[in-house]
Amino acid sequence: MVVPDRVPIGQMSVVRIVIKTLPELPHNAQHRCVFGNATPIHANVMKEGLLCTTSPVNERPTIGDGLDHVLVPLSVRNSETNKDFVSRSLAFYDCTRKDSYRMCLLHWLQRTVDRCGR
Repeated sequence: MVVPDRVPIGQMSVVRIVIKTLPELPHNAQHRCVFGNATPIHANVMKEGLLCTTSPVNERPTIGDGLDHVLVPLSVRNSETNKDFVSRSLAFYDCTRKDSYRMCLLHWLQRTVDRCGR
């Protein structure tokens, strides 16, 4: 599970990737987060998974015409083997692309609240 699983396209954020059992890494190896085709980012290990800063804004994909979001795969990669062992989707959204900014924003925020169980 990725929390949050949606982030405004122009905003930096930190996402939590819940992983019950992280594989052991060799000495000096790291877990990295990879957002689509962006440069891999160092992941911080926590008790129940990883914390990652989102990819730089200039490395994010563009949102297609008539859409308000783009989905990217978020993968966790072993820095030594360069192999991914977890992959989930993350949405980057932009409500300025919609006629009804308020309705778009409510839609994405409501989905976040629902996802967090609040």
